[in-house]
Order: sequence, then structure tokens, then C-alpha cells
Amino acid sequence: MSEMAPLDMLLAIEGVKRAKAEYFRCVDGQHWNDLRAVFTPNPVVDMRESVQPHNPSLLHHDAAEFVGGVAYVLEGVTTAHFGYMPRIDILSPTEAQAVWSMEDWLWIPEGHAILPPGRMHGWGHYEDRYVKQGDRWLISASRLTRIKLEHR
Repeated sequence: MSEMAPLDMLLAIEGVKRAKAEYFRCVDGQHWNDLRAVFTPNPVVDMRESVQPHNPSLLHHDAAEFVGGVAYVLEGVTTAHFGYMPRIDILSPTEAQAVWSMEDWLWIPEGHAILPPGRMHGWGHYEDRYVKQGDRWLISASRLTRIKLEHR
């Protein structure tokens, strides 16, 4: 943990929360340009364990590539993502890490190019790293693992 003044620590924690809230808002609203802006240019985004079976191709090192893939997969899909109960560690005035419990819902239409139609409901955790650039906290690394994924 960093030796920061208590107020600075709280402001940093709130900045990290805001970054993750913006991530979820952008995914659910399909605001792809805004989603790119939540990340550093070359984050490590590991979604390999977010699907069953695990997919080794879901490791990204480029924000635009990751967001483009998400946009393609979620085309025509309605989503609702929730992140809660974060454990946020401020490592320095410009670095943080967090673990978020998560839940998501996906409503997939008939004839979707990739996903089977129906409703998917999942639970898991995001393990994230953040860096502060200017007055904003950005995601520099994110890993999603699943506890459970149901499809109906």
C-alpha cells in the first residue's frame, strides 16, 4: 500500500471505481469509442477463462483489438453487467489494483453469428490493474474468470 494522505487515497479509490463503472456502462450501451478510452493503449486483457470451454485466443494486448472483438461478439446482443464488492489497493499515486465480483446477463437473438440464442447469466471476478494518466484512472490490465455460466 502507498503512503498517501487519507483524502488522496479515497480520491484514488473513487477514481478506480469510476473507471470500472465507465467500462460497464460502455459495454452495455455499446459505446465502443468510449470503451477504448477506458483502457491504456496497450493493456493486457485476458478473457480466456470467461467462456466455456476456455478460449486461448481471448488474450489481447491492444485496446482497439479488444474492443473490436467485443463489438463483433455483442452485435445485436442486449447486455447488463454488474461489478460490486471491489477490493481496491492503491499501490502508489499512479497505480492501483482491484478485484471485482461480477454478474452479467446477455440476451442473444436468434441467428446470432457467434453465440447460441437465448439468455446467458454469469458470475465471476475481474482482476484489474489501473494507472493514473492526468486526472483519469485507466485500466492497464484486466482478467475475467467465471465461477458459473448458465445458458437458457
